[in-house]
Amino acid sequence: MDYPKSVPSAGLVNGKFVDENPLTGTPGSLIPAAWGNGVTQEIVNVIKAGDLTPDETQNDQLLEAIQSVAAKGWNQDLALPIAALSLPTIATADARLAVTPTAVSTSGGRVSIPAGVYLSIGQDLVSGRLGRSRTYVTTAWSSADLLPSASYFLRAQVIGGALTFYVQRGSLYDLPPESLKGTVNGASGGGFASTPLDMCLAWVMTGAPGSLPTIRTIYNRAQLTWTQTVNGSGVVYLPLDPHARAARLVAGNPTPAPNVVTSLSFVQSGWLGGNYSYLSPAATTPGNNAVGWANPASPYMCVLFSNNVVNDVSVSTVTASFDHAQSRSLWQSYQAEHTLGATNADSDELLLSMGIKGHQALTDYSVGIGVNFINAVNVHLSWELIR
Repeated sequence: MDYPKSVPSAGLVNGKFVDENPLTGTPGSLIPAAWGNGVTQEIVNVIKAGDLTPDETQNDQLLEAIQSVAAKGWNQDLALPIAALSLPTIATADARLAVTPTAVSTSGGRVSIPAGVYLSIGQDLVSGRLGRSRTYVTTAWSSADLLPSASYFLRAQVIGGALTFYVQRGSLYDLPPESLKGTVNGASGGGFASTPLDMCLAWVMTGAPGSLPTIRTIYNRAQLTWTQTVNGSGVVYLPLDPHARAARLVAGNPTPAPNVVTSLSFVQSGWLGGNYSYLSPAATTPGNNAVGWANPASPYMCVLFSNNVVNDVSVSTVTASFDHAQSRSLWQSYQAEHTLGATNADSDELLLSMGIKGHQALTDYSVGIGVNFINAVNVHLSWELIR
């Protein structure tokens, strides 16, 4: 932007505007509309780049915007297309943020988060086109009173350069908005999975006034890999990321028990799954069951593997992928499609082979999928979830 030097009627003197001088009869400079609009637009662009909304009644927005943009320390060479940004992550051991519920006698309660937790989330730099990942540390935050008997989602996004937490009502079937951002205190639509620009932190369900809200915290990690070796008999839990779009479990007993049979099975009875296979040296061919492990008429524990022969070695693999038809996440497809007592597991594309189609325990999201092990000797489990 420069002075309108190419406009003779502007009346510049030495390249600058001058005032009218009634004593000498010298006319003042004129400001062409195109130039005035251009100057205004230049200022408005800076204000918007600072994540501010232009307001004609405020005279300090340009400075605030410059300070905001300078603090960001970015330029377009460092920015990425929004679709290329990584999903948000939380720097805790399990990639979840602690959320504390509080009961309120006159409402559905409140939720709060602690200070001092590092997380990474994308910031929209050129609206809808370019952004960059930023790292923030949380400050203590608490919601306003929530409505009784309602379903909320605790979310976070960058607003005005600052990490902002908010709640939005919604359901498990909500799709991401075109902007990839939720609506602060919105009445609906908040149940979509995390996007590069908006992090879903927890599912909050309120009850009657005075009751404590139920919290289902959500993992925010692009990939969750978990391994564990177990011995003896007991139960181990596979972490379940509600936003995972693919999952794989590999379980094996490289050191079989010398005088007893080792077995591994899901805790819940009555599960349905498909495409389940296992390898055992005692069998001439791989075991396989493409349509399900359990008969819903007489449910039993779904076995990952059981040696059947003392001193045998077995390896089992189960996999699942997202619902291609609806583009639902693992979390959403599980909620939308699982049917207790269904007789055909093949219809559940997402959970084909996972066995959780008939499992309706929401505690899985907080605790994990239970797996029983019996007479284990160095049985190794490798669990991978990809969002």
